[in-house]
Amino acid sequence: MLEKIGAKEGLNIEITKGVPFPSGLGSSAASAVAGGYAANYIFGEKLTRNELLQLCTEAEEEVSGGFFADNTAAALFGGAVVTRIAEGRITAIPLGGPADAVIIVAQPDFPMPTRESRAVLPEKIALEDFVANMGATAAITAALCKKDTKLFGESIVDRVIEPARAGLIKGFSDVKKAALARGALGCAISGGGASVFAVADSKAPADRIGQAMKKAFADNGAPAAIHICSIDRRGARILR
Repeated sequence: MLEKIGAKEGLNIEITKGVPFPSGLGSSAASAVAGGYAANYIFGEKLTRNELLQLCTEAEEEVSGGFFADNTAAALFGGAVVTRIAEGRITAIPLGGPADAVIIVAQPDFPMPTRESRAVLPEKIALEDFVANMGATAAITAALCKKDTKLFGESIVDRVIEPARAGLIKGFSDVKKAALARGALGCAISGGGASVFAVADSKAPADRIGQAMKKAFADNGAPAAIHICSIDRRGARILR
């Protein structure tokens, strides 16, 4: 960011992280966005959010090993963001998110580095699995545009990546079954793992879902912390 604007001086940045790394919650992208956003603010906000997204994603690539804007875009813009990368340039399409959606995150007490979880992904996939995942992606996008939490949760179905990574997460199958049995609309691996998230449409069942997920992890020898969240639709911002 400093190189982009031609800054003549640098910065010392101290980051206080509330999310352990690595956890599948986008912590490296959050730091890249926080640093880029703060620096841009201090130097007079010379760059737009779209310009920042490009630079923050390039920075995050140094940690994750892949040029993907999924986490940086969500952290910068807030809510769900569709990203398209063509010839190294990112186009971001913010979609926001349903106001009544509740996200329950179960964060087990063991690390799963992104590079490790990426290594188990298949190099080739069956055509029918590709078609199924594309259909699920389209349904998720439609649900976000319609602000339909029920459709959003029910569309979180992954026939490619989840089966490959499930074996790396202790008790994942039990955790998912527990969440769905307690009323979750959908449940899946968060990012590269090992965190697992579930979707509900009100706060009433969220505690029960979270406790069921926590117990399922504990039964498999993996203590887990539970976080019950709403979708932040504002993105990166100056707090004070």
